[in-house]
Amino acid sequence: MRTKQLGSSGLEVPVVSVGCWSFGGGAEDYWGQQDQGDVNALVDMALDLGVNYFDTAYGYNEGNSERSLGEALKGKRQRALICDKTPVQANAQLFEDKLVEALKRLQTDYVDVLMIHWPVQDQELLATNLLALDSACKKGYVRFAGVSNFGVKTMELARELGVKVVANEFAYSLLSRGPELNVVPYCQQHGIGITSYMSLMQGVLTGKYDSIQDIPPRRRRTVQFDGLKNPLVGQAHATPPAEDEVMEVLRVLKRLAPECRMSVSQLALAWCLDKPAMATAIVGCRNTSQLLENMQAADAALDAGVVAELDRASQGVLDKMGGTLDIFGRDRIW
Repeated sequence: MRTKQLGSSGLEVPVVSVGCWSFGGGAEDYWGQQDQGDVNALVDMALDLGVNYFDTAYGYNEGNSERSLGEALKGKRQRALICDKTPVQANAQLFEDKLVEALKRLQTDYVDVLMIHWPVQDQELLATNLLALDSACKKGYVRFAGVSNFGVKTMELARELGVKVVANEFAYSLLSRGPELNVVPYCQQHGIGITSYMSLMQGVLTGKYDSIQDIPPRRRRTVQFDGLKNPLVGQAHATPPAEDEVMEVLRVLKRLAPECRMSVSQLALAWCLDKPAMATAIVGCRNTSQLLENMQAADAALDAGVVAELDRASQGVLDKMGGTLDIFGRDRIW
C-alpha cells in the first residue's frame, strides 16, 4: 500500500484508511447492525495489506466504535495507527477523564492521533480544549494532536496557543471541494496533514443512484441537496442546492469509469487521492470486500486529462457551495 507522511508527525499513513463509523453499530444506529466477526476479519486483512490507519470517534455509536476497534486489535495494537476524535468538553479535567475512558474502550494506553471532532463558537472553551489536548500529548496519552472540521481561524487559534497540530480531517470529495479555497492552502503552509472523510459522500459517489430521488433522504441531508424537499431537514440550507450539478458529476463519473477500467467509486476515490495535499482518504468499510474495493483506487495513476475532466464536471458544485465547510449546513466551522 502506498503511503504518505501525515503532516509534520513523521507518521507514514496509507493513502486509503479505514473509517470505523459502522463499527459497534446496532440496529438503530446510523449504519445499522455491524457484525463483530466482520470487523475482526476486516481489521486483520487491512493490517496484512498495509492499511494500518483506523479512524474512530466517541461520537460513532456512543463509544461502541472505539470498543469494537479495540476488540479487533487485541494482540495487534503495535501494528496499527489509531486516530480517535473527542467532542469538546466543559473543562480540562473532564477532557482527560473522557480520554482515559476512551483508551479503556480501545484497550490501549495511548492513541497515535487525537482530534477535537468539531469546533465550537465559544473561543475560550475551544482554547481550553486545545490546551487540554496538548497536555494529553505531553502526558503520553496521545502521540500527536490533530483537529477535525477546523477552519483557518480555529487552526490559527491552535497555532497561537502553541499547540502543534499535525492533521486536519474534513469532508472532501468531488461534491465538497470547499476546503480547496482556504483550508488546504493554510494546511500546506503550516505542515498540517490533510485527511478526508466522506470521500464517497456516504455512497452517493458509488454510481448506484440514477436520480436525486433515488438517493435516500438520510444521504441527502447535506447542503448539495434541497433541504426543503427532505423531511429529515425541513428547511433551506444557507447555500442554494446543487442537485443538477451533482447529477452532472455522476454522469461524468459513470462515463469515464469504464474507460479507466475502474468502478465509479474507485474513480471518485482516485480523484481525491490524486490531489497532492491529501495524506489519506478515510473510507468507511463494513467487510473485507469493501476494503478490497477501496484499495484498488490507492495505486491508480489517473491520466491528467481524466483529472481535468472531473475537475470541470465538479466545478459547478464548487461554484454553488463556495467555501462551505460544514456540509451539513450547521455552520460549526470557522
